[in-house]
Amino acid sequence: MLRNDLPPHGDAGVFLPAIIGFMVFLAGIALAGGMALDNLLAHWRGGIEASLTVELPTVARESAAAASARRERALAVFAGQPGIESARLLTDEDKAKLLAPWLGASAAGLDLPLPDLIAVVASPDARLDLAALSDRLQAASPGAVIDDHGRFRQAIGAIARTARLAGSGLLLLIGLAAASTVVFVARAGLAAHRSVIEILHVIGAHDGYVAGQFQRHALVRAFIGGAIGALAAAAAFAAALRFLPGLGMASLTLRPLQWAALAALPIAAALLAMLTARYTVLRALRRMI
Repeated sequence: MLRNDLPPHGDAGVFLPAIIGFMVFLAGIALAGGMALDNLLAHWRGGIEASLTVELPTVARESAAAASARRERALAVFAGQPGIESARLLTDEDKAKLLAPWLGASAAGLDLPLPDLIAVVASPDARLDLAALSDRLQAASPGAVIDDHGRFRQAIGAIARTARLAGSGLLLLIGLAAASTVVFVARAGLAAHRSVIEILHVIGAHDGYVAGQFQRHALVRAFIGGAIGALAAAAAFAAALRFLPGLGMASLTLRPLQWAALAALPIAAALLAMLTARYTVLRALRRMI
C-alpha cells in the first residue's frame, strides 16, 4: 500500500479539486458547445450540398401558355436525371416564405415580378455535371441560372474553421490556467513540508519519491474535481438542449464518440495535474539541494 508521508497542506485538499472541477466544467461547456455547433454546421452544409436552386427569369410579353410550357421544359431537364431525387417549381406562397425574413409577413401581398424558382434535391453522393445541366436548361429556358449554393458552403466552412480554432484556443487557455493552479498548490505544499522533505532526504528518500507523493495527491484530487465538473457540464448542456428555445434540435445532439470525448476530460485533467505537479516538484527540489 502506498504511504502518504506528505498530506495536502491546509485547504489544498479542497482548493485543488474545486478549481480543477470549475476548469473542467468550463472546458466541458466549450467542448460540448463546439461539437454541437460542428454537428449543426455539418447538417446545414449537407442540406445545402444536396440541393440546387434554378432561377427562370421572366420573359417580357410572354403569354401564360408559353410561360407554362417553358417551366415544363425546364422541369423535364431534371426528370430521370441520374442523381436527382426531385425537382419542384416553387409556388408564390413558397417564394413569399423565402422573402419573409427580409420583407416581413406582408411579402405575400407585394406585387413583385418574382422569377420562377425550381428547388432541386440531389442524392447526397451524386456527382452532377452542372455545365451540361446548364446547357440543357438554356435550351429549355434561355437565361436560366443554376445556383449550387457555393457561397453558402464556403461561408459555413469558414464559420466551422473559426469555431474550431476559437474552441481550441479556449481549451488551451483553460488547460494553462489549470496547470498554473497545480503549480501554485505544489509550491505551497513544498514550502509547508520543507522540513519534512529535508528529513526524508536525510534518511535516503530520493526526489522521485517526494515528487510521487505530490503527483499522487494531484492525480486523485484533480480526477475527483474533474469528474464533478464534467458531470455538471454534461447536465448543463443537456438542460440547454431541452429547455432553451430553439436549441432542442436533433442536429445539435452529440454523437456517442463526442460524449466519450466529454467523459475523457476528467482523465485529461488528472494526467495534466499529475505531470505538472511532478515537473514542478522535481524542478523545485533540484534548486533546494
